[in-house]
Amino acid sequence: MPDTMSDMRYDENVFAVVTAYDLKNKASSALKLPHNSKWLRSAVGGVAETPTIDSREATPAASGDTPSEDDEPDAADRLIVTFEKLLLDCPSGLQFGTRPTSSHILLGHRGTRGISARQYNIIVDEELRIWLHDYTSTHGTAVAHDGQNEEETRKKEKWILAFGPGMETPFHRITVHSSGLAIRIVFPNHESARSQYVKNLKRFFDRQNAHAFDRSDIPTLRELEVDSASTTQAPSEAHTPSQRLVYYKDKLIGTGAYGMVHTAIRTRDATVVAAKTFTRPANKRGLDEADPRWITGIRREFAIMRDNPHAILDFHETPEPMIVMAYYPRGNIADAGLMDDELYVSALGQILDGLSHLHAQGTVHRDLKPENILVETQPLFKVVIADFGLAKVVDTATLLTTFCGTLKYAAPEVFPGISDGHGPTADIWSLGVIGLEWLYDIPAAPRLPKVRDKQGDALDKSWNRWIKLWSAKLIARVRDEDDDLVIQILSHMLEYEASDRWSAKRCLEQGFMNGLFRRREADDLVICDDESADPSRDGSGRFRRSQALSPKQGPVKVKVIPVPAGS
Repeated sequence: MPDTMSDMRYDENVFAVVTAYDLKNKASSALKLPHNSKWLRSAVGGVAETPTIDSREATPAASGDTPSEDDEPDAADRLIVTFEKLLLDCPSGLQFGTRPTSSHILLGHRGTRGISARQYNIIVDEELRIWLHDYTSTHGTAVAHDGQNEEETRKKEKWILAFGPGMETPFHRITVHSSGLAIRIVFPNHESARSQYVKNLKRFFDRQNAHAFDRSDIPTLRELEVDSASTTQAPSEAHTPSQRLVYYKDKLIGTGAYGMVHTAIRTRDATVVAAKTFTRPANKRGLDEADPRWITGIRREFAIMRDNPHAILDFHETPEPMIVMAYYPRGNIADAGLMDDELYVSALGQILDGLSHLHAQGTVHRDLKPENILVETQPLFKVVIADFGLAKVVDTATLLTTFCGTLKYAAPEVFPGISDGHGPTADIWSLGVIGLEWLYDIPAAPRLPKVRDKQGDALDKSWNRWIKLWSAKLIARVRDEDDDLVIQILSHMLEYEASDRWSAKRCLEQGFMNGLFRRREADDLVICDDESADPSRDGSGRFRRSQALSPKQGPVKVKVIPVPAGS
């Protein structure tokens, strides 16, 4: 919802507007301290000295169009922080605390319980982003965005409050909480980024530098990376609440039976990430008691993703279970609009590499489809296998018997009545269908069986006929293609019998041996070998298959590559 204070028109000399937010009048009393009088603008209003409505008139009915007290522009006392006064002395930015000699804004007298002499300060960085730092308080601070994380108190921490001038902020209501005292802060000119305001902001930043603002306690980017990596650990070793990194959920980018995925902002370095939260099952044992099977399933997914070559960033169990992953703005490969077959070949190789790793760990994905393959094109092309909610760890004596996955890409053995279960080669079939779809034309899938009036054996037989027909069409399509570097691999991925399919490791090795794949020096990821591709393109941007995908002439150069042990 819009923030009425930020919608108000303030002079470009105004940096911030502070109002009380708590219900116990702690902040309201603090803002009225004499020390804060230079910033104070008292509320306009109060009790009318004479009647404004005739006693014979009816009292106006409440209306949804009538603004509440908070909606009135001058309904509350507020501190208006101007650059003109702030720039006179701001070696540590805009300082809040209880010590008059060092604080621009007092949050109470010395000795106020829970508030330190230097509680927190607000600064701008080189990019003119606005931050709140708490590196010196005793009891800590919590910063909430739109009500999120009000209880997440931290010490020696920093929070992003606003991105660069002119950038749309995802935060509509920022509140700062210190031992029961809460204020609301708005930067009314930041998003409009009028020229004089930006000049004032630069002067504010320069003045901090000019006074040798001590930044030794601000974590560097490298330190942030180390800190983030340290949180990626087993749930049994999870960080205590005071150590957890703080995230603010923003836009919803995906939903499913298992939960939701939002973009989120990591407060410490303003990094945009993807945060997966989980739908809590109906709890029959108590409203506040989590289902242990549900939590165990989330921990399992976390453990699988942690061991994925494209590791996750973080994991929280409280205040709600959340897996934090890298965010890919291009989304999944189905929506990315790729037209270059070289990129699809690279994607095929990278997924084979990932499956080789997962299968060597005894993990089967079970739901490979283009929508579960995330893509990044800058600075270098790469893909990431996503959504491990259906993945399971199996041993050689245990096959998966749960039927799941998208029908178009699902292996024959996952259908009821085909076999007793399925293992890692089910992923190989799914990727084979995906690769065939990317690089060649695939036939239309048969019409799905009508299952409304069928059950038991009759239903199993219907699915049995459907998958046999669909599998036969796919295999025939592969066999109809001329032999080329890709078909040499796909033909061994799309085998009806699971035991006849190649493993991910063997497919990958074949791609290196026939010259289809190579490893990129920059990051060791698998990509299409440039020598296997014809640099000339036809109008559709597709490979000229007669040259580019045909087998190489002459001896094949075998490349030695590091491939995980096992198949």
